[in-house]
Amino acid sequence: MPIRVVGLAVVLALSAACSSNTATTSAGTVASSADVATVRASIEAANSRFLEAFKKGDKAGLVANYADEALLMMPNEPQWRGRDGIDQAFTAFLSQMSLKDGGATTSDVMVAGDLAVETGTFAWTFAAKDGSEIKDKGKYVTIWKRQADGAWKILRDINNTDLPAVH
Repeated sequence: MPIRVVGLAVVLALSAACSSNTATTSAGTVASSADVATVRASIEAANSRFLEAFKKGDKAGLVANYADEALLMMPNEPQWRGRDGIDQAFTAFLSQMSLKDGGATTSDVMVAGDLAVETGTFAWTFAAKDGSEIKDKGKYVTIWKRQADGAWKILRDINNTDLPAVH
């Protein structure tokens, strides 16, 4: 089965399973809304650490949020593959700009087994090394994977802007 079809099937299964704040786990059991709330709290805490690392220009802190096999898909960029690729891309990014202000707001979290799908919005201002500012706002979808130690790490991450294209 092509990867796109498998990915779509996973998202559809998560959507159906989580429509009432419950989720079917890989074992076929249903996670309670309390379990979903616990996962959401873990994800929101990880997002806070990520944003603090971004504001400090702490590349190691940024990369620590991603699983070894993660993919990060930023607008107008080739995908950043694996922790090494994400590390290299953040090195290049942080050499050009820093996060001046901003945040992300989790809109929804769906949980199925060791996977969670987070959707949300962001708004931030970057300070370029030349002194200019770049403001952006948009939305994102992040797939998280529970690690062997119980921590949640980003497996897939994609975002896009709500702002019109500049020509």
